[in-house]
This record gives sequence, structure tokens and C-alpha cells, in this order.
Amino acid sequence: MLRSLLSLFSPYAHPFEKKVDRFFKHIKSTSTKTKVRKKLLMLMDHDLVITNLWMEKKYKNYVYLKKSVRKKMYADVEALKADFLDYAQKHSSREAVITKRLAAKGHSFPSHLREEVLFIGTIMTYLKPGGRYQYQLSANFGKLLKDPKHSKLIGDCNQIVTLYSFLFSLKFPLKDLQIKMLPKHVCLHFKGIDIEATNGTFQKYKEHDGVLPITEIISTNILDVTDEEERTAKIDARTMLKRAHLAESISSNRAIVERNLKSAYHNLGLQLMRDKQFDSSVFFLEKLADFELLQTVYHNAALHFMRKKKYTKALYYANKKGDDKLRHSINYRQGAYYYENKQFSKAISFFRKIGDDRMVKACYQSQYSQQAKKVKHVKTIAQAKKFKSTYKKMLDLARRADNDRAEEWVRNMLKQL
Repeated sequence: MLRSLLSLFSPYAHPFEKKVDRFFKHIKSTSTKTKVRKKLLMLMDHDLVITNLWMEKKYKNYVYLKKSVRKKMYADVEALKADFLDYAQKHSSREAVITKRLAAKGHSFPSHLREEVLFIGTIMTYLKPGGRYQYQLSANFGKLLKDPKHSKLIGDCNQIVTLYSFLFSLKFPLKDLQIKMLPKHVCLHFKGIDIEATNGTFQKYKEHDGVLPITEIISTNILDVTDEEERTAKIDARTMLKRAHLAESISSNRAIVERNLKSAYHNLGLQLMRDKQFDSSVFFLEKLADFELLQTVYHNAALHFMRKKKYTKALYYANKKGDDKLRHSINYRQGAYYYENKQFSKAISFFRKIGDDRMVKACYQSQYSQQAKKVKHVKTIAQAKKFKSTYKKMLDLARRADNDRAEEWVRNMLKQL
């Protein structure tokens, strides 16, 4: 009873999600990368689908990936597994056919890996495009997690490579697989053979960015662009930073790590700017030394804080940008703010900064009017004598306001006191 209640209020759709979540939560910048990759491989080998889907939910935050939806997906994956294994038993690949297909791409059939290669061949025919599978650019992983008897499996290169790997792991160790990073693309790699999962063919790609451990499909997926067809909830900066650092912990290719981190920092910097989290945006973009984009952030931040009447913060960003025109606007707006709130001394200091004599005089005129109200009730010279200091202030303010008429009037009044 208690277990059922706890399950009801748990955020996890499957007990294994909790194990995956706990693992990633405990990764720190000081974590040993070798241990991280070893543990990740164990998780992936146990259940690659859950491992990858939980990462997609947490680090891409698709709105549709609710607990009930994920439960349905896991049930559909069981149907997918059963359907595939039944297919594999009835339609195992023939060595002669695979040998011919490999030879066409310059590969010889690896006899010592006969069972593995034939099984990969079976996966290729099972997921042949136009049948159960359909390619879609930038698709999310959930579009592949369907019952193939009722729905088409849809995925991009990252996601279909992940599904291939999952099906391979049903019979063989996942560690035997690798991925090959191509320009804006990824393919599966097995013992020197490239498997183009998007169209179910063997290939021999010569130009590539590296052959990497299969664990790196996780970092590739979480750093990939989101599916534009699916709505995503806001991801806070802390989670996005964790996502980038996770990818760094998983990846072994330094060049790709740096490229992925740069991409993550760039995307994060832009998102934070759009979310008006300018301090955090600058923090990430400064790591990239992207000075052109930083100028945009400084400008937008200065305008944002000026509109919010947070002038000190606005000036900070205007100074970072080194924009005199922007500084002038902020000082004017701050002076105008104090002027409207009758804090004329403060307003004067800002109008003087920008050399706006007209508004400086307007402030003095307003201060003059404030003092004049104090003597508005005065009817006799005897009464006026009690306000001699006020009249002196009025004289000084009239002079500063360049109000000759008021200055003459006050001067004549003082002569009578």
C-alpha cells in the first residue's frame, strides 16, 4: 500500500529512471571521467532507451514527456522488442547478401564477427526506411518509441543510431559499438564498418571528426537541437550548465568536447539573454570570447534595466558596451525619473552629467516653485521677515534657473526686509 502511494507521487515512470537520475545528479566537475563513462555504459547496457529518454526529458524538457506518456512509451518499447526479436528469428540476414553489401563499400566480411554482423544486418532490414522507420530531421527520441504494429517509427540520425544500439544490446555487449562523428551527422560504427542507420546501408566514410565510444551518443543527443514540432518548457540556467558539463564528462574527444561546449555556451547565452538573465548570459558568452554577441547582450541589458528603472545596472551594461549614446539616454532617463518624483537635487546631478542645461534650469525652477509655496500665504512685510532665509533661497534658485522676472521680484522683496 505504502509502496503504491510512493509510486503515485514519484516523478519517475520506471524504477530505472531513478537510478539514471541519481547517477547524473552525482556527477561533479571533479568526477573521474573514466569512472563516469564506465558507469554510464553499465546504465546504457542495462536499458539504453530509459537512459536516453530520461536525459531528453531532463535536459530538453519536452512538455509532452509526462510520466503517463513515458509509461506508455516503455510499454510500446516492450512491444517493439518483442516484434523485432520475432522478426530476427524469422528473417535472419544471409551471409552472402551481407558480404555483397559490404564488398560494395570496400569492406570484407569479418568471419570472426559473423553473428554480430548478421544481427546488425537484421536490424538494418527491420528498420529499413519506408517500412517501419521514417527519417525526420531534428526529431525527438520519443517519436521512435512506438509499437511498430500501430505507428511509424520516426527519428533523426542521433535517435535512430540510439535505437539501433538498443536493439543490438538485446543480444550483444553495447561496448562493441562506436559512433562516428561526421560533419553535422553521426553514424553507427562497428569494428571498422560504418552503418548509416538513417537509410539502412553500410558505408565507408573517410572524412569524419572521430570514432568515439558508444557512450557519447548520450552527450550528442542532449546537446543536439530540440524538435521544433514539440513544445519545450523553460530550462533553468543551472540545468543547462549541468547539461554542458555532463557532456564534457562523457566525451573523450577534446576537439568535439570543446565544440559541443562552445555550442552549449552559445545557445545558453542566447536563451538567457532572451529570458532577461543577462548576468548569466554574459558569464557563458565570456567563456566563448564572443565579443560581437556580448555587445548585443550589453545593449539589450542596458535597455532592459533602463525600462525597469534600474539605472545603476543599466549604466553598468552601457559602460561594458562603451556606448556614449546609450549612457546619455540612461542618465537622461534617470534624471527625468528623479525630476518626476520631485527629487530635484538628484535630477540635477544627472542632467549635469550629460550637459543638459535646459533640464538643469527646469529643476532649479521647480525647486524655486517649492520654496515659493512656503511664502504663498504671506500678506504683510512683518510676515515676510519671518521667511527671509526662504526668500534668499528663492533668489539663488531664480538666478540658477535663469528666471530674470522671478529674480527681480525676489530681490525687490528682500530690499523691504
